[in-house]
Amino acid sequence: MKILTKNYSLKNGKRSYLVYLLDHNDNSLECYDVYGEEDRLKKEEELSGKYNIGDEDISYISLEKFKEGEDSVDKPLFLVFYLDRGTFANPELIKQYGDNVRLYLEDRGDNVRLFFMPTDSEEKIVCINPLYIEDEDEFTKIDTLVKELENKFQVMEVRDDS
Repeated sequence: MKILTKNYSLKNGKRSYLVYLLDHNDNSLECYDVYGEEDRLKKEEELSGKYNIGDEDISYISLEKFKEGEDSVDKPLFLVFYLDRGTFANPELIKQYGDNVRLYLEDRGDNVRLFFMPTDSEEKIVCINPLYIEDEDEFTKIDTLVKELENKFQVMEVRDDS
């Protein structure tokens, strides 16, 4: 087992990371979206302790290296659907749900990759790769798309407006 951490965003001075648990063939077994250096280190320590992973099997890709290796032309948006864990008890239901979302986005002509993750907290949809968006109008379009998907596919985010 290995751990690979990718810094994919820097916003308001805080970095966001994807922490992957990989098998011996570098296939992703688990992926965690964490915010901030402290949470990244906690997640890496948790995984390394749980799976007895040594320092030599933990690697890190910086934001600069991540952006350097990516060409922003025609890159898809990555949307993560955090759905209630109980929904995943029925694989056919998840497949059908995913197919419906995919077809909806294809019909709109959107270039999007979808990921579905179980959660024990609130359901939500998160765009995890807004690195390449430089225009404020594009952020607004993503926000609108996410809200539209939350409504159309009944993803209920618990919002705290306090």
